[in-house]
Amino acid sequence: MPAAVVAGAMVRKRTFKANTVVVPAEWRTVATQRKRIIIWPQWTDPPVLPSRRVGEDKDDVHTVAGETIELLVPLADEFGVGLEGVHLRVTAWPFRRNYDVTATLEVSGGRSFVAIGRVDAWPPDPHMNIRARGHPGCGHLPLEINGHHVHRFEDNAKLGGDAFGAGNLPLAAPVNARLQSFRDFLRVVGEEFKIDGVDQLDPPDWTVMI
Repeated sequence: MPAAVVAGAMVRKRTFKANTVVVPAEWRTVATQRKRIIIWPQWTDPPVLPSRRVGEDKDDVHTVAGETIELLVPLADEFGVGLEGVHLRVTAWPFRRNYDVTATLEVSGGRSFVAIGRVDAWPPDPHMNIRARGHPGCGHLPLEINGHHVHRFEDNAKLGGDAFGAGNLPLAAPVNARLQSFRDFLRVVGEEFKIDGVDQLDPPDWTVMI
C-alpha cells in the first residue's frame, strides 16, 4: 500500500488491485434488457418430511441443507424470443413459510450456470458488504444489511469478473419495499431483474407442506 506525506505526516492510501477477469458484455445485456416468461413451470417436489422433530411446534421441524424446493423459469426477451441459457431460479424452504427465500438471475457460464443477480428475502443472517469498503463507486452501499437485500449486477460488476460464480455476488443493497407476502417478494424480483409477469408465478403450497 503506497504512502503519501501530508503536512509532515505519513498517510497510507487505500489502493485496489486491478481485476483481470473481465465481465462478459453479454451478461450486462441480459441484466439490463426487458424480459418475459414464456414457460410457467411447477415447483420441485418437497423432500420427505423428516421424522425427527426438535419440538412440537411445526417451525421446529428438523431440516438439513439441500432440502429446499425450487422453481426454474426459462426467460425470453420482451418480444417473446427465447434467451438461450438464461433463466430465473427461485428457491424456498418447504417447511418454513417466507423464510430465507432467494431468486437468482442466471446465465450459462460454460459447464454450469452463473448468478448475475440475486434477491434475498427474510434472510436468517445479516449481509456484510466487506468488499465495498472504500471501493470506487460503492459508497452508497451500507456495511451491514439486516433484512431483505438485492445483489445487483451493476454493483458487483465494479469488482470485476471474480465477483460472480465462486465470488457469490459479494455486494448488496437493501430492499426498501415492505415485504409482507411471497407475492410482494416476486414483485421486487420482477422490478430488479426487469422480468414482466414474475408476480404471477405460483407460490410454494405451504398450506400442504407445513
